[in-house]
Amino acid sequence: MSDSFPVVQQQHELAADTLAFTNYLKSLGLPTDNVIAASDERQIIAATLPKFVSSLGDQEKQDARYLSKFVAASAIGLFDASLNYVWNEVVLNLRKKVMTYGLDLFFDAAVGGLARSAYKTEEDLQGLKDSVLLATCHKLEIISYVVYKKLDFILLMRNEVAASHPNVEKIGAYELMGWLQTCVKEVLQDRMSDSAIRIKSVIDNLRASTGPLDSNHVTAFTGEVKHLSLVHANNLLVRLFGIFVADDTDATLRSNVGSISKAVWDCADDETKRRLGLKIDGYRVNLQSAKERLAIEFLDLVGGRTYESIPSKIAQLERLAEELNDRHEGWDNFYKEPSVMREVAKFVKAEDDIPIEVRPRLIRTVLRCRLGRGLSYCEGVSPSGRPLYDQFFSTLRDDGIVMTVLALFDSEIQVRIEKPICQKHLWTILTQLRQQTPSTRIQEVLDFLLLDISNAHKANMSKKFRELSSSLISWS
Repeated sequence: MSDSFPVVQQQHELAADTLAFTNYLKSLGLPTDNVIAASDERQIIAATLPKFVSSLGDQEKQDARYLSKFVAASAIGLFDASLNYVWNEVVLNLRKKVMTYGLDLFFDAAVGGLARSAYKTEEDLQGLKDSVLLATCHKLEIISYVVYKKLDFILLMRNEVAASHPNVEKIGAYELMGWLQTCVKEVLQDRMSDSAIRIKSVIDNLRASTGPLDSNHVTAFTGEVKHLSLVHANNLLVRLFGIFVADDTDATLRSNVGSISKAVWDCADDETKRRLGLKIDGYRVNLQSAKERLAIEFLDLVGGRTYESIPSKIAQLERLAEELNDRHEGWDNFYKEPSVMREVAKFVKAEDDIPIEVRPRLIRTVLRCRLGRGLSYCEGVSPSGRPLYDQFFSTLRDDGIVMTVLALFDSEIQVRIEKPICQKHLWTILTQLRQQTPSTRIQEVLDFLLLDISNAHKANMSKKFRELSSSLISWS
């Protein structure tokens, strides 16, 4: 036998005879067991590979060095190495698609917590495990669920039976050809979705803009964003938020982001919105006051203050309740109350938006403003504030309605509803609340107060009223 490396002996054969190569390994004093595939397995590859390769375009074949390596390894019978060459090409292809989609968006989805700041450039993609790359590509809809599951299995096989790790398992020829077809047809030949490309285009165009977006561009964008998939809308919203609060974002870019963010916000899901709301707490804890201010400004722009976290809402609404109370008791309260109430309205679209910790105090404060001071001028209530107070009470359901009834017996409010003008306002409030509750018992409690509105301030002294409301209010 010649000591040279075996070569193709027949045109229809991919490589030298198995025995010849085995003898060659033996001559080098190397192991021969479980190293190369048997001749019949290589013959399957030899029979099926030409047809598969012929299905590829000329340009694809011209640049497909990974296929050349695949053929070479398969010819020798190193199926595990063949799979590794194909897999490496899949990883490179997915990384290119990530670059098209947008690195920041990808890293936001792939890396959480403090580690996120370490991932910035294309080179940092190499720091992610292949499993994370696959999972994040699926999460961002760069690949479909079915393709993700197929690739996840191929990755498992690559790790367990391919050349990347020591193993004693074998890869069959039909398995190998099936995995090759999946990788080539469903990844390497697959193009990015229009939605994914559109997101990258939006971000690039925003960054390239040197002036404010005109109304036509905003209108066109608003029409387009409705056609994005939910996942892409969520990810675009997260990216816009990140640009808006970034330290290096200039005023023009921030303004342009703000002009289109409401349209994206309306297309995103609640989980994503809550996640952005939680970021405010993180900025506050880390004393990032500038980011905190910008994050709140972003939520104001999109009408999303209700999505702030519970601790943040409590702190904000406690502050606003105190400020509203101070303005109500101060000079020019008719003009100063509405601006505070508008801030409250940003947080409160429904009763559940009011954390239970601050709900009684806020209801009590708004009730005082809506009842007024009992003066004849404007009936004692801020004209601009009145519709805001009524809107607030329209959000209340059973729990908030019961809290409103209980607030009537606060000493400061009791004094007010002794006055006829305040009783008129109370009648309006209670009538509105009665229409909002399906509870027969709560309706009976409200009816009791409405039927004798002049004595509502001392209804808590009535045995009948206490009995009627005992299932709702603890009078002990």
